Amino acid sequence: MTAIRQRKFGGTGDLHAAVATVLGEHVGRPFGVPHAVMLAGGRTPLPIYEAVASGRIRAADDFLVLYSDERMVPPDSPESNYGNTRGFLGKLGVGDDHIMRVHTDLPLKKAAEQYAATLHRFLKVGGRITLGLLGLGADGHTASLFSLEAVRASAGSMAVAVPRPEKPDRVSVTPDLLKRVETLIFVVTGAEKRDAVTRLLTHPERSPAGLAVREARNVQLWTA
Repeated sequence: MTAIRQRKFGGTGDLHAAVATVLGEHVGRPFGVPHAVMLAGGRTPLPIYEAVASGRIRAADDFLVLYSDERMVPPDSPESNYGNTRGFLGKLGVGDDHIMRVHTDLPLKKAAEQYAATLHRFLKVGGRITLGLLGLGADGHTASLFSLEAVRASAGSMAVAVPRPEKPDRVSVTPDLLKRVETLIFVVTGAEKRDAVTRLLTHPERSPAGLAVREARNVQLWTA
């Protein structure tokens, strides 16, 4: 099990600024090979993305983006991770041809299969995922891996379909993809997540998020 290193910040503003700095460095730096950043979904990281976009950074020519997960909604839905980040990416000069996303107009299983194939092709040609951002739910989930059983069942593919009793369904990356991310950072705020943070640090094997990153090479937990 990979050791998770914690970094504590004095407040949410300091945390967001630090993440924005790191993200901006990965966006603008040319690596000499195709390289990608994995963006966390939801509304929590959106201020971080906007901070990067306001910093006059231009994406390197070999820069791409992927997502930790996606809801099966149209791109113009307020729940769409792709839709919520498209403006931010446009300000950085990232075109759709440099965005690896879930095509939510497809049936759920087909969308997951296509996303997995896209990620596999990127890695097969020597692409690097230099940075990945992840959230942490109060129940200990990350991406759209909501239970220990779901994490274990996702083995063998880069992305999986996640049917949800309360719609929308989702597509999520898996431990097979997360272990290929060179640096993973959980970005966590909120008192309601303290128990999830403690479990992730002390008993990661009992946390869906901990189990999901068990083979990742460099995992950090940034909290405020």
